[in-house]
Amino acid sequence: MKNTAVILALVAGLAAGTAACGSSDGTKATKGARTVEIEMHDLAYQPADVKVKAGETVRFVFHNQGKITHDAFLGDESAQMDHEREMNMSGMHHKSGDGITVAPGKTGELTHTFKTAQSVLVGCHQSGHYAAGMKLTVDVT
Repeated sequence: MKNTAVILALVAGLAAGTAACGSSDGTKATKGARTVEIEMHDLAYQPADVKVKAGETVRFVFHNQGKITHDAFLGDESAQMDHEREMNMSGMHHKSGDGITVAPGKTGELTHTFKTAQSVLVGCHQSGHYAAGMKLTVDVT
């Protein structure tokens, strides 16, 4: 159900062809969601942290600037560790709507509504990347 809602939100946004407006913090606003552009470099996300408000819907657009494939998986530390184990054991890719894999030179998107104030992570779970520190902190206030 959650996956369907994310897909429908993405399709609706694309179909509407909403224009983006710049803001002072380097993000773009779109109808119903704020867009945050993230660059994926080899073993790092740029920026490394993002601030959002509880209740806010954010569309993360990941641009893989690196030479290798990268992931972006959204969840708390416990979810990150569970996902890391799943990826290592089975070589699977993301089975939920909270993760994507982006090939070098490509772009991928994740849209998420942050319901409560908390700290959430985006992590890359290609072999050794998360352990090497490829994480982005989302501070929800």
